[in-house]
Amino acid sequence: MKKHEKLEESLQMSLFGKIFVGTLAAWMLGKAVNTRLRGTREQIQAVVAALSASKRFQDELNKPGADVESVIQKLGIKHMTASQFERVLGIPWPL
Repeated sequence: MKKHEKLEESLQMSLFGKIFVGTLAAWMLGKAVNTRLRGTREQIQAVVAALSASKRFQDELNKPGADVESVIQKLGIKHMTASQFERVLGIPWPL
């Protein structure tokens, strides 16, 4: 599968998926509304961990004076939690 085919496939989401990603993005920008998650304890922990790591990574990127090491560290944590999210939920982390 070529890269562009994989990207096109990953962009084809259900309505629920689009709402979920939109809600996550709003939360990361500080514009989130109250949201409830339902799932197993492991699923909720995977979502929260991935969300938190993604937010910390974005905050680090936007931090004045952030150095390469701190950005790489936050990116590594983001990748680790994204892998956990995919393992638990069976879908790739969208952010």
